[in-house]
Formats: sequence, C-alpha cells, structure tokens
Amino acid sequence: MKKNYFTILLCIIALQLTHAKNYVTGDVHTNLGIVSKNLTAGIESYNLAGLQYHADLCKKAIENVKTSLQDSDCTKALDLSRSISTYMDTALLADDLASGRTYLQMAEKLILDIFYEYDVCTSSESTATTDVATDNGGSALSQLEQQQAQLKQQQAALEQQANALKQQLADQKAKKAQLEKEQFIIKQNQAIDNNVSSYNNLLQSCNCNTTVNDNTGSTMDATTATIPEIKSYYLEKAVKITQQYLEKLKTCKQ
Repeated sequence: MKKNYFTILLCIIALQLTHAKNYVTGDVHTNLGIVSKNLTAGIESYNLAGLQYHADLCKKAIENVKTSLQDSDCTKALDLSRSISTYMDTALLADDLASGRTYLQMAEKLILDIFYEYDVCTSSESTATTDVATDNGGSALSQLEQQQAQLKQQQAALEQQANALKQQLADQKAKKAQLEKEQFIIKQNQAIDNNVSSYNNLLQSCNCNTTVNDNTGSTMDATTATIPEIKSYYLEKAVKITQQYLEKLKTCKQ
C-alpha cells in the first residue's frame, strides 16, 4: 500500500514538472511570436513614431524571453535574445525611419534562429542534433557580427556622402551669389554710362562746350562687397554725376 502511494506521489510530481516546463515553453513561444509580429509591423510602418511603437513592444516581449531563459541551459537562445534586445534599444534611439527599419530588419533575421535554438534546447533529441544546433547558433552570431560591421561601414559611407553633398551645395550657393553680383555690377555700369552719355548729349545740344564724367572719387572693392553695398555705391555715384551735370548746366546758362 505504501509502495503504491509512493508511486502515485512520484507521478503527481512528474506531471507538475512537465506542466511547469510546458508553461515556460509556451511563455517563450508566445513572447517570440509577439516579437516577430511587431518586427514585421514596425518594418512596414510609414513613420518613425509607428516604428518605435512596435519596437517598444518587441523590447518588452524579448525582455520576457530573456527572463525565462536566464536560469536555463539555453545559452544560444539567450544570446540571440540579447542581440535582439540590443537592436531594439538602437531602433528606439534612431533619428530617422531608414535607420530604425534597418535595425528591425536585422533583428527579424534572428527570430527563426532563436525559435530553432530554443526548441532544440528544450527537446529530447540526440547529442548529434544538439551539436548541429550549436554550429547553427555560432553561425548566427557570426552573421550578426558581420552585419554589425557592414552597418557601420554603410553609416560611415552615408555620412561621407552627406558631407560631400553639403560642401557641393555650399559651393554652388557661393558661385550663384558671385554670378548675381557680377551681373548686378555690369547692369549698374551700363546705367551709369547711359546717364553720362545722355547728360553730355544735352550739354552738347545746348552748346555748353563742356562734359560730365563718371570720376566721382569714390572706390569699391567688388570682390568683398555685398550686393546691398554695391547698390549703395552706385546710387551715390549716380547722385554725384547728376549733381555734376546740374552744375555744368547752370554754368552754361550764365
């Protein structure tokens, strides 16, 4: 009788342990499913706020996975969950949609690996199968390191291109400003010449036997002057030429 009771007790304990294990398994699978679903939704988001909303849900779910695996022997699955968590942290700090989407895509590539590693870890397959899983896990981590290196290279290349484009735009802006200034000076010189010619024609028609010129005594460094400064210079010059013409006209009248 005691022997039968002891057997029943062992069965109950075994069932409880099995139930506990299944609960943890379901918890990990459920959270991994949440991560996978929100990674897809985040990648498909049309703005950074939507992407980071789903990244935050992924972060919470993957943290639950890490907690479930913390005291287990599933080291490969735990390492992959930490990598995904790191990607989510980076996505949440991203300044633009493209960068955030890149980190989510990199995390998405690890989801199947972590499912596989966890299932192998919790299954009763042979040692050979476990060895294969270890090799696959190492390969996944190696790919992660390569992806991180490639991402850094891409970011450096993008920054270099952005700086080159910024310098190119600045050069174009400077050239445009210089061309506008040169055209403005040409136009003003033509206007001064026309005024001098008109004044001299009037003086000649009145038999004044004198002329005006554009030697006003003022100078300007066109290479450093701004358009408002150039405009002010030519206005002052036009005023002085006009004053010169009126004085000569009065003298002629006398």
